[in-house]
Amino acid sequence: MSTINGLKRISIVLLSTAALFACSQEGKPVRGFVLPEGDVAQGEQVFIDFNCHGCHTIPGREFPEVDFTPPFILEIGGEVYRVKNYGELLTAIVNPDHIISPKYINMLNDAGRDAEISPMPYYGEEMTVAELIDLTEFLHAQYTRLQPQYYRGYYLTQ
Repeated sequence: MSTINGLKRISIVLLSTAALFACSQEGKPVRGFVLPEGDVAQGEQVFIDFNCHGCHTIPGREFPEVDFTPPFILEIGGEVYRVKNYGELLTAIVNPDHIISPKYINMLNDAGRDAEISPMPYYGEEMTVAELIDLTEFLHAQYTRLQPQYYRGYYLTQ
């Protein structure tokens, strides 16, 4: 009887550990999730309505002034070799603490601020799904993908 009880206890411990491990994994990849098409103009309005332009700039774009002083200004978009995909943009909006850019971490550290969490507010309670989709569409449209230049098999940077 005690051997069976021991096996049951071990099984319960192993199942509990597996369940806890599954729940605590960093990020949950989602396959097959496809956003409906968003509206770039509406997304720009969401960008302004949620004061994203207070802390983020977009090359070549002008936005209204904000009534607060941001800790730092981070550039979004522009000419890049790798365009942020919709999943990365959605994650950055929905879960701003998921990945904080190394450049931003250095800026926070240099200013003596905590670099463990993003100063970006969480808008999950205020932003609608439609606004999220439109904002993602707007942000994605701000990137221009540069084509890398190659010379005899070597990748060149400018």
